[in-house]
Amino acid sequence: MLKRVLFSLLLIPVFPSAVFGESTQLAWALHYEPRTFDPAQVADEAAENIRALTGGVLVRVDRRTLAPTPQLASDWSVSANGRTITLHLRKGLQFSDGSPLKSQDVVWTIQHLLDPRVASPKATLFPAGTTVRAIDPLTVIVNAPVRIDSPDWAFDEISIQPAGRGNDERVTAGPFYVSQHVQGQYVELARNPHYWRAGFPRVAAIHLDILGNREQEMLRLVRGQYQFADSIPPADVAAINARAAGLVHDLGPSLETEQLWFNQSPKSPIPAYKRAWFTSREFRVAVSRAINRGDLARIAWDGHATPADGFYSPAGGAWRSRSLHIPGYDPAAAQAQLGGLGWKLKDGRLFDNAGHAVEFSIVTNSGNEPRAKMLALLQQDLARIGIHVNIVKLDMPALIERLTTTLDYEVCVLGTANATPTPESTRNIWLSSSADHQWNPSEPRPATTWEAEIDRDLRLVDTGSSIADRKRAFDDMQQTLADEQPILYLVYRNRISGASPRVSGLRASVLASPWWNIEELGLSQ
Repeated sequence: MLKRVLFSLLLIPVFPSAVFGESTQLAWALHYEPRTFDPAQVADEAAENIRALTGGVLVRVDRRTLAPTPQLASDWSVSANGRTITLHLRKGLQFSDGSPLKSQDVVWTIQHLLDPRVASPKATLFPAGTTVRAIDPLTVIVNAPVRIDSPDWAFDEISIQPAGRGNDERVTAGPFYVSQHVQGQYVELARNPHYWRAGFPRVAAIHLDILGNREQEMLRLVRGQYQFADSIPPADVAAINARAAGLVHDLGPSLETEQLWFNQSPKSPIPAYKRAWFTSREFRVAVSRAINRGDLARIAWDGHATPADGFYSPAGGAWRSRSLHIPGYDPAAAQAQLGGLGWKLKDGRLFDNAGHAVEFSIVTNSGNEPRAKMLALLQQDLARIGIHVNIVKLDMPALIERLTTTLDYEVCVLGTANATPTPESTRNIWLSSSADHQWNPSEPRPATTWEAEIDRDLRLVDTGSSIADRKRAFDDMQQTLADEQPILYLVYRNRISGASPRVSGLRASVLASPWWNIEELGLSQ
């Protein structure tokens, strides 16, 4: 919350107009160091923000209207069976270093993403077996063995890179490029002088502080040193608007969720008896039923969240199932379900049928006040059924290392965001072979029958002969996940964003950060 202005906060630097003119620079904060600037390897929020600001894409989906708009591609067509897409590039395209952008760069970019050796998270945007070729310097054809799902959204997420130079963040085709990066301090972006859209972007530079302290971030927003803030802490909304009326808005449930999952990987160093708990459907469902999601939304998120009833948010629109059967809040039923496993309560503590006290540690990131409140409520809820929970807070790089490399954790609570309101945006999580399959990454084959069912449903979503068939498969998948609870969805976070009244061209959307149309934004004195 906004409390008092400390002396150290009074010393926040103001970037001199000699370097960046006051009316030509936008500034806001990244909450942690981006893990990469390579758009093919983006897997975290900070890196995705950089990609969105710098990446030149073939097609952009308007976050307000959901209509596809031409970008590097002037036009495109999709075959009747959805398997072939022909794209025509604009004439005279250049990268930010002045080198020409041709069809071969598009071919290289997509082939690079699809190369298994690259292990790009973006590879799942296209079906296995997809090929791409250049017909002439301005024409590209993408072929797939099955229909390409939501190609507009797929091309929206692919930043075109110069062939053979994909790891150079200074060379982009988007509105900005990375001009300076001081690790742990800031990233500076400069206007692409060769951007395809004449007269855009409207500002010359962007300064992104790497700042995990949300209180400092909010102070800078109120003072006007930052023009934007996203995912604003709910407890700060009233205080900010009291000092700067109308600066912050709650746009309603977003695609962002708060979730809990148990580490089920056989590669993890956790004790075998705990892994047996975590792989038990009865255990996972019992824990889910013990959690009062209404309290999480009301207390931890100050009413700026919605209790979650599945992995697909109301912002997902037509693809969200309307007929889910979900185990609701019922601590007594949770207790009975654990008793059915032969587990016993002794002096308020739960023990499994081998005599092990039922307790585990939850890892999460530090510096997130609503999440910290939510974890305190989770501790209380689970204590009521005899489960003891320890909380371990880590900085984001250390947390990501545990989740993706060492697998040295028991349970995690974290927030995630779907990139798009389409089924394919979650494929990388649910596909059992994916490195992003959170509870058991990169399974060589489905570890359970229900994971095999999800894999089959995903294939049907890809290959169904009609929208109705694809929707039916996606509904079935949502029900399987509700039954098995591999991930316990806690709340849907509301989109709470702040934007300076000095910024023109804003088009707020619950699906995106306030700067989603960055090239069109201007800044007045």
